[in-house]
Amino acid sequence: MPKIVDRAERRREIAGALLRIVARDGVEAVSVRSVATEAGVSAGAVQKYFSTKEELFRFALDLTSEFLEQRWKTLDQSGNLLDLLLRLLTEAMPLDEQRRAEVIVINAFTARAAVLPSWAEFVRTGYDELQEITSQYISEAQAAGDVRADLPASDLADAVLALTDGFANRMLTSADPSALLRSLETSIRTLLGST
Repeated sequence: MPKIVDRAERRREIAGALLRIVARDGVEAVSVRSVATEAGVSAGAVQKYFSTKEELFRFALDLTSEFLEQRWKTLDQSGNLLDLLLRLLTEAMPLDEQRRAEVIVINAFTARAAVLPSWAEFVRTGYDELQEITSQYISEAQAAGDVRADLPASDLADAVLALTDGFANRMLTSADPSALLRSLETSIRTLLGST
């Protein structure tokens, strides 16, 4: 009897291999062959599940969002909404191999989106969704009195996302990411603290 392969799970395994390569060796090391070797499958199997390298990168980018959402579900929900926001943001920082790979893939996609219209739309949609979610969260935190209410939630969300993107990028090359994490917390508390 032939072995039954879970197509969705195999695609996730292959995309996970891409993320490990990116974290270890950088985006330049990604090829169908290197991903196949890392995943323990043939190059033909990679091509069976992903018709192009771009399709594989897109799937890996979606997978980074899924991983982040899974980490968020396990967070301690206690405390005020500003404290929870800081815990949520910390989960997106490149503080371990997995999260480092996620940030690198996001950066690679963003860089390519600057010159490829098809990628730009894909990335823009993701950023727009993230901005909307962050705005809603900040609006709830404003209503609860946990963050300042003198500025529109959408403006504060833009500032929070710009700060976290900047700090995440700096952490990729920092000798002391924990110091940057403390600076991020100080920046967010200063920006959002109740007045």
